[in-house]
Order: sequence, then C-alpha cells, then structure tokens
Amino acid sequence: MREGRPSITATWVAAWRGLATYAPSPIARDAVAEQLIPTPYAQIVAAARKNPRAIALVHALADRVSLGRSRHLALRTRAIDEAVDGEMAGGTRQLVLVGAGLCARAYRLPSLRDSVVYEVDHPSTQGYKRSRAEALTPLARRVHHVPSDFERDDLTARLAEAGHDARQRTVFICEGVTMYLSRAGVEQTLRGVREAAAPGSVLLMTYFERAGSPFARTLTAVLRGVSEPVMSAFSATEIGARLDAHDFDVVTDEGDPEWSPRWVGERQPWSLERLVAARRRR
Repeated sequence: MREGRPSITATWVAAWRGLATYAPSPIARDAVAEQLIPTPYAQIVAAARKNPRAIALVHALADRVSLGRSRHLALRTRAIDEAVDGEMAGGTRQLVLVGAGLCARAYRLPSLRDSVVYEVDHPSTQGYKRSRAEALTPLARRVHHVPSDFERDDLTARLAEAGHDARQRTVFICEGVTMYLSRAGVEQTLRGVREAAAPGSVLLMTYFERAGSPFARTLTAVLRGVSEPVMSAFSATEIGARLDAHDFDVVTDEGDPEWSPRWVGERQPWSLERLVAARRRR
C-alpha cells in the first residue's frame, strides 16, 4: 500500500471497468471510474470514450491474447451489480463495501437511491478516493467512509461507529479482497461480517480458486511483482464450509464458466476467481 495513493490493483480494476464501459457490446458499465482513477489511467479511459473504433480493437486484441479472460472484471461487475439490484428491490437498505477500493457503485447504481452505503477500506486508498469523489453526487441516500485494517481491526465495531444498524438487513460486498488477506485475515473478516449481519443479509464475496487456470497462475506472478501478492486461495468446498461456520448458507457460487454463456453467449472453461453469494440464516 502506498501512502496517500490507491493500491495498484484497485486502480487497475477501476480503469478496466472504465474501459469495459466503452466496449462495442458492454457487459457492464462504469462511467464514473474515469473520475476516480489517477490521471494517466483516466486519460486512457477518456481516449477510449472518444475513440470507439480504437477501443473496439483493443478489446478484441485483449480478448484474443487472454483467451477470453479480459472479460472477467466486466462479468464480475455485472454479477455483483445484478445481485445488489435484486436485494435492494427486495427491501434491503444498507450496503457495506468491504475493501471498497475505487468502487463507484454508490455513485452509479440507481437501485441504491434509498440506501446507505458504508465504504470500508485501508486509510490510504480511502483518503485518495474521497479526494477524487468530492465533486461527485452519490446516487445512494448517504455514503459513510469507514477506515479499517482487515488484518487487525474489528469490522463490526468500525461499522457501528459509522452508524451501521446490525439489526437491519445488509448487503456485504467483498470483491477482490480475500486473495490479498492471510487466512487469519479472511476469518476475521467473515467473523466481523457475521456479527454485523442481521438474518437475511447477503454476502457477495469473491475468492481465488485453489486449483487455478494457467492464466490465474500468470496473474499471481504479476501481482507478486507489484508487491500485492495473492495470499489466500480456496476450493468451493472450503469456502462453503467457512461460510457455514459463520452462519451463512451458500446460494450461488459462480464464475466465468457460468457468466460467459449467460452474458456473452460463449463457452469459457476457465475460472480466474469465483463469486459466492450467501445468506445469513440466523
């Protein structure tokens, strides 16, 4: 983590979401990302917005080189967005972003208009994001910023201090986070979510698969090279057992093999990471 600056991976994720917005047939859209990412990346996204033919070629090349893996972040974004929309339509009025990074959901999802959003993250990334978001108007009813170190801090206490109501249903998003935590850190995060989650609350959490694809192994090496190494990976069975121990029932566990046929119309045999949706049972 670089003091006063967002993490490299948070920047990459937001920048690619911005680029994916201007793909020929967007899987997901994030027109706010351009306003949150550092200037050099924002200039790239702005160029994509202004040159649709050029960005179409970029996406086609990236898709070919990565064997379809370049779609992953857009697919992941869409899956989470649709889950959030569904829960908000069902009456949930609190959203907690565990490891918010440069996520712009509070500023781009109309379904959050009656909801309070709690953005939990490391103070460095959060401080940078707040400075960039000052000029933005949230679509959410309110946005609270909750500084936290997931390896050390009590998530439940931090949320309570910010006004989160643990008696009311909440959607918790833990997107692109668990792989950067130790297993003890993952356990502490799950424990905090369980204590802050009223019955019926939903956790949307991504995780790296233990037996990953060749592309996943390459990405792991890249992340190690930028000093943001992958520290935890799990099997679906392990994730299910951990969630069960924290009183969550798995509803779905999906990744690119399920999403790509649904939203792209193409088969994708590899998983880079999975998204598990689980509901608090008691």
